[in-house]
Amino acid sequence: MAMTGFFPLLWWSLAGACAVGGSVYLFIEYQAYLLRTSVSSVPGGLRFQSHRFSVESRTSAKQLVVQTKGGHYVRQPLTGGDEQVQTGAQTVTFDAVGLRMEVFRTLGAVEGEEKPKETGFSTVYFKTSDELTQQARGHAASERSELRLDHVPDPIAREFAGFANGMHDWISKVERRLAADVQEKRQRAEDEARAAAAAAAANAAPGLDDPAVVLSEAEREARAAKQIALWRQAAGFTGAFSKVSIDPRGQIEWFVDLDPAGQVTLHGGRRTFHGSLKGGRLNALSTELEVAVRDESWTPESPQLVAFRILLGAPAQDRLVWIKRLAAAIT
Repeated sequence: MAMTGFFPLLWWSLAGACAVGGSVYLFIEYQAYLLRTSVSSVPGGLRFQSHRFSVESRTSAKQLVVQTKGGHYVRQPLTGGDEQVQTGAQTVTFDAVGLRMEVFRTLGAVEGEEKPKETGFSTVYFKTSDELTQQARGHAASERSELRLDHVPDPIAREFAGFANGMHDWISKVERRLAADVQEKRQRAEDEARAAAAAAAANAAPGLDDPAVVLSEAEREARAAKQIALWRQAAGFTGAFSKVSIDPRGQIEWFVDLDPAGQVTLHGGRRTFHGSLKGGRLNALSTELEVAVRDESWTPESPQLVAFRILLGAPAQDRLVWIKRLAAAIT
């Protein structure tokens, strides 16, 4: 009788142990699933996948698509309009140009301890602005946006940081290609402008380039105006503020054409520049201003600025006004 009661108890104990063991195994597997990540090739790009969110690159469209089960998205127009805020599950498409991805570990205060402790979670940011794209079009930035993912487990965040570094390499190539395309387009426009100027000079009235012929003020200004029109055509914009100095033959000695958005045309020392003042430098000399800018040869590895001297002979009050305008555009 005693043995008869022992075996059912044994079987029930084994069944209970199996159930507990199975539950522990399933729990461990589920925790591993929550932390599992993968990077795979998809048509036209790469895809980072985790339980919480995914990021997919689209090479041909030059975009990244983020799908998340919970995020905080903010879009801020820079030219007026209401800020857009969206939280929760969402899909956000970012242009590659201007996009930066950042990962920060989340720290928490511990009672009785001076230094905060790591929480085991991180925050992932996707930040972008259309400044580079709009600059290529000759316009000011119109918006910036940010997607924030909170409480991302550190193991997932570390894996994503590696994926993001690879994406940043690709984004840098896209941005360099955009800058090269803009420079190529600008070079073509300048070549066309020079050709047009040469043709205009060839068809000019007889004696215009003869030093013995004295030009009237109207003839000098007309000749300079033609050159300025060609430069503005090449630059793709007309500045809200401009200043020019011309010699007795109507040739331009120095010229500045400033768009308050930060675009500028500069001429001096037989060189002409069309582009952004961002990253430039301004020096106030005794009788003129020196504006140094990043031309097409500028790189972070070779950060040489090209200097132009303008406003020579202009009244001190005019130079002061231009210092304020240029300094505001540079910053």
